[in-house]
Amino acid sequence: MRRSHLNGRESYFVAFRGTEYLWLWLGSIVSGAGFTVDMLAQGWIVLEITGEPFWVGFAAGVRGITWFVFGPPTGALLDRMDRRKILAGIYLVGCAGAAVIAAVVFMGAVELWHMLLFSALMGLVMAVNQPANTSLTYDIVGPQRVLNANAFRFMGSGVTRIFAAVGGGFLIDTVGVGGNYTMAAVAYAASTGFVLMLSRPNIQASLREPFLNAITTGLKYAFTTPAVRRLLLISLAVELFGFSYLWMMPVMARDVLEVGGTGLGYLTAAAGGGSLVAMIILASRGDVGNKNLLLTLGAVGFGLSVALFGISPWFPLSLALVFMVGCMSSTYDSSLLTSMQLSASHEMRGRILGLYVSTWGVNQLGGIGLGAIATFWGAPLALFMSGLAASAFVVRHIPRFLKSSEENERSH
Repeated sequence: MRRSHLNGRESYFVAFRGTEYLWLWLGSIVSGAGFTVDMLAQGWIVLEITGEPFWVGFAAGVRGITWFVFGPPTGALLDRMDRRKILAGIYLVGCAGAAVIAAVVFMGAVELWHMLLFSALMGLVMAVNQPANTSLTYDIVGPQRVLNANAFRFMGSGVTRIFAAVGGGFLIDTVGVGGNYTMAAVAYAASTGFVLMLSRPNIQASLREPFLNAITTGLKYAFTTPAVRRLLLISLAVELFGFSYLWMMPVMARDVLEVGGTGLGYLTAAAGGGSLVAMIILASRGDVGNKNLLLTLGAVGFGLSVALFGISPWFPLSLALVFMVGCMSSTYDSSLLTSMQLSASHEMRGRILGLYVSTWGVNQLGGIGLGAIATFWGAPLALFMSGLAASAFVVRHIPRFLKSSEENERSH
């Protein structure tokens, strides 16, 4: 009985064999706390400055444009240079940007253009952060442990999202958004230290390949590799129609549910709680064979949960629905990320992950559309339509997804 217990425990924490993944994991979840309080603060302060949901969505769109544009060259860079140093450097950039915005807010001098410029900077930060993290994860744990590692990464993000969201919402109502950006700056600084604890730099063998050629080669590989192409298409659709809900949360909290900054924190924390529960279950599985089926179910459930959250008129029901949003979105995210890591070749992994993460910027571009719809017809209708569109796209392509899953299983 004792031996069985140990084997089960070791299987559950298989990604943490050695200390390398631990340092990367700590850096990832602490930086996630910085992202959470930044996300809460950005929508809130833009809404206070302008009073219009459109500008909330527009500010998110500015972040999305830089994220989308810088994703592909970032992937090529990660296949040529030390990923550890790139990740540590971009955390420092995020720290400096958040510190400057905190100072401007505390001086009472913040204007819309400040927030738009900061949004562009943070789009660059996330365009580098996410593919660097996912590439290093695969480098450290390998293909057999990568699903477990991704599950723990999302699990950790769920925990920090809960506490950061509650704390960030409380800061909005007490200290103001300057406190949020101070907290974000500290989180990015701490993440830098954790990443520098990684003992093994990772430099790819393609250093001699011209940089522009590396980018075009990566794009060609993505479009000519069916599994990668399908996964990128899924990500584009779900990001555009589903994850853009994030940027309407301040509007829902302040103008629809009327629960203030603290209520916004609780809503965001509920999503983190759903993510945590889903990832505890997924991590306990160790590995899942049919990953494309898992991501399909997660994507459909995610879109439906967003749609129902949009039309919920009661705060307690909204909390329950956002919990489901977090649960379904993390199930989808972790399975899609794992499928992407496994589908790309070793030589192309950094570039493909750069392309994949650039699709995450589309959710912020979608925020522009959501903001426009919310301005004219209200945030509830905007979220309802967006969530249904995400689910409808995936349902329409279920046969293709299942066929892709069967092909992947036969190839492995």
